[in-house]
Amino acid sequence: MKTYKLKLTALTPIHIGTGESYEPTNYVIDGGFLYEFDEMLFVQSLSQSLKNQFSMIASSESENGYELFEKVHRFIIDNKENAKKVAYNKIPVSWAVEQKYKKDIAKKVQIEGKNKNTHSVFNKFEIQKTQRLLNNVSTFLSGSSIKGSISTAYQEFIFKKYGKQKLENLFDKDKLFKNLSISDTLAQNSKSQIGYAINKEIFETDDNAEISTFIEVNSTDSEYLIDLTIKDFQNADGLDIAEKITKEKIIEACNAHYKILYDEKESKKLNLKPNQFLLSVGKHSGARAVTIDGMRKILVKLAQIQNKREEGDDSEKRVERLYKKSHFENDNIKEMFAKYELLSDDKKLKEKENWQNAKDFIETPSRLENLVRNRKSLTINAILTQETTYWQFSESKDSNHLHSFGWVLCEFIDEDEYRSKFKEFKSIELDLIEERVLRQKEIIDRLNEVKFKAEQERIAKEQKKLQEQKEAEEKVKLEQERLSSLSPLELKLDELSIQNKSMPKTTLILQNIKNGKLDEFRDEALKLLEKLMKENKEWKEKPTGKKPEKDKEYQKTLEVKKLVGLK
Repeated sequence: MKTYKLKLTALTPIHIGTGESYEPTNYVIDGGFLYEFDEMLFVQSLSQSLKNQFSMIASSESENGYELFEKVHRFIIDNKENAKKVAYNKIPVSWAVEQKYKKDIAKKVQIEGKNKNTHSVFNKFEIQKTQRLLNNVSTFLSGSSIKGSISTAYQEFIFKKYGKQKLENLFDKDKLFKNLSISDTLAQNSKSQIGYAINKEIFETDDNAEISTFIEVNSTDSEYLIDLTIKDFQNADGLDIAEKITKEKIIEACNAHYKILYDEKESKKLNLKPNQFLLSVGKHSGARAVTIDGMRKILVKLAQIQNKREEGDDSEKRVERLYKKSHFENDNIKEMFAKYELLSDDKKLKEKENWQNAKDFIETPSRLENLVRNRKSLTINAILTQETTYWQFSESKDSNHLHSFGWVLCEFIDEDEYRSKFKEFKSIELDLIEERVLRQKEIIDRLNEVKFKAEQERIAKEQKKLQEQKEAEEKVKLEQERLSSLSPLELKLDELSIQNKSMPKTTLILQNIKNGKLDEFRDEALKLLEKLMKENKEWKEKPTGKKPEKDKEYQKTLEVKKLVGLK
């Protein structure tokens, strides 16, 4: 058994998916970055009034989940600064993705359902995540992905050297690659970024390419260290295997398989050192990269044949029309068909039927029209030697900055270089972990500050409430004491004054003597009225001026005297 040390460098963006996505209820994009946050921490960061508002949104009745999503998302966008403050991840985002996000997030799109009915849904703008370490600070490459890529190249190497039978014996029977062990990356100097992936047709111009999906990738120039171990060469029965895996064969096989694809896709040649080899790993690396030259059988959908009634035709006759993608009109497709002898007889695969139907679609479509006459439609799948589309990644809106996916430069290195790189990468990783820990502490401190502030506000409100309650009780007590000290007449006048708060007391007494409401206190009330008028200097024995009838105080005094005289 022998173990080798390898350094891997990403020549282009790499995406190894996890099945998870960034969803806009746990991220916001702003200022060139995606901020990923925990929804619970976001809610905790809100003021009480905003928490109440969010609670009302979350508990509101909606016709469907999309409507609720729109409301929740709008709330998050309106409070994005809170989200950014509790974000634990900050990932660079391309200009094009940010603009698309701001324009199309939660935008209604029409979706066709069963029976051709359409309904509106909201664009959730999900972004596929790439593989990360458990500490979430770095992207990494899994050993299984690297081993799978080496295996494809090695199988092609065996096939071209010994033939199909030898290949099947070594890989299916003897399980040759059980003797090769590859670790996940052990240390890395890597980052991620978010851009968009473009699916391009090989027969169409770049101008026709459109944004297909948004994706997180391991950034170009990311570096990784792995262990590659070649074990004892024995099959499942413990018997020695004649074919020996060697470092030199791995280099030869991988470069023979991948270099021609790299030169073609990247439109440039790569000069490799004797200890270096190429790999293509991860999603969107292309069907040719994961299949064996000479045995390739790539299933590609060419078109759909559908029966459609001619407009204005009242008969039962239906006319067959061919519907196809524009690039399949190119005659070059004829040169891509896989060899017929490679096809399987397996009924489940239907390879031979697909192959023949696709051949007829290109050369004699009339046969297919007869074939589909009693059907509603027929899918035409071709079995080809290469894919008809390929994927590229863009980190900008400039089409000159497109990269194909998944290219990795692998290099066998000695122990000294490995130790030096390992120390360097681990130091970088520890700095990232420390930065993340500090960030988490900041988030916790900020939340504690928010909680403390909220608690202080709660206490202040409670104290204010208690003070107001105390003041109200004191006011009631004083009022009770005041009322207890009043005579029956004063209590009556107090009652009447409640209904006539703005009326002067002397006017109040006089008015209520006249309307009979003070009959039981008449004498006492008249004496009090005379007293108050004299105190207020309203009592006037003689008129002022030439017209006594216009002297209000004199007339009022006469009125009181008259009432007193009526005793």
